[in-house]
Amino acid sequence: MTTNLTSQAATMQLNGVPNEIVNNLNPLSLVIMIPIMERLIYPGLRRAKINFTPIKRITFGFFLASLAMVYTTVIQYFIYKKGPCGRFASTCETAAPINVWLQAPSYVIIGLSEIFASITGLEYAFTKAPERMKSVVTSIYLFMSALASAIEFGLVGVSADPYLMWMYAGVGITSFLAGIAFWFTFRSLDAEEDDLNIIGATGRSGFKDEQ
Repeated sequence: MTTNLTSQAATMQLNGVPNEIVNNLNPLSLVIMIPIMERLIYPGLRRAKINFTPIKRITFGFFLASLAMVYTTVIQYFIYKKGPCGRFASTCETAAPINVWLQAPSYVIIGLSEIFASITGLEYAFTKAPERMKSVVTSIYLFMSALASAIEFGLVGVSADPYLMWMYAGVGITSFLAGIAFWFTFRSLDAEEDDLNIIGATGRSGFKDEQ
C-alpha cells in the first residue's frame, strides 16, 4: 500500500520534496509510538482499570487501518477534483494543487494500526503457543503477511487511474468489516487469557513427557 501512496504523492505538489520521502513517516511513527505505547499508554490504561486486551487491540488496529484508507480516499478524491487532468492524475504533467504533506496522517495512522494489530498479533501468536510450537505458530502468523502481499498483488489491476479512489475505499471497507468479523469470532478468547498464558509459559521440551 505504501507503493500506492508513493505514486499518489507524485501527483501532488512536492515543493522540492522527493515523493518517496513522505513514506518515511510510517517507520518513524513506529519508532516513536511503540515506546510511548509500551511505557505510557498501556500502563496508563491498566492503572485506569481499562482492560485493553490483545483481541481489543487487534480489532482497534483493523479500524485504524480502515480510517487510514478512508482518509487516503478523501485525498485521492480531491486530487481528481482539483487536478488539471481529472481522474488521470498519474499521467498528468501538472500536479494537483494539494500539498504532499497532507499524506502524513495516512502514514501515521497506518503505523498506529500496525502497532495495535500486527505487533500485538505477533506477540499473541508467540506468547500463547506451547513452548515447542512457538516457531511454528509464529511462522504461520507471518505467512498471513505473505498472503496479504499476494492479495495486494492481485489489486494491481485497479491500482491505477481512474480506479484509485475506489481501490482505497474498497480496502478501507474490507478492513472495517474484517475488524468486525475478527471481534465477533475471537472476543471469547479474552475470557481465556490466563489459561492461554499458562499454555505459552510451559517449559516442556521435546516429546519426552508424552512417552
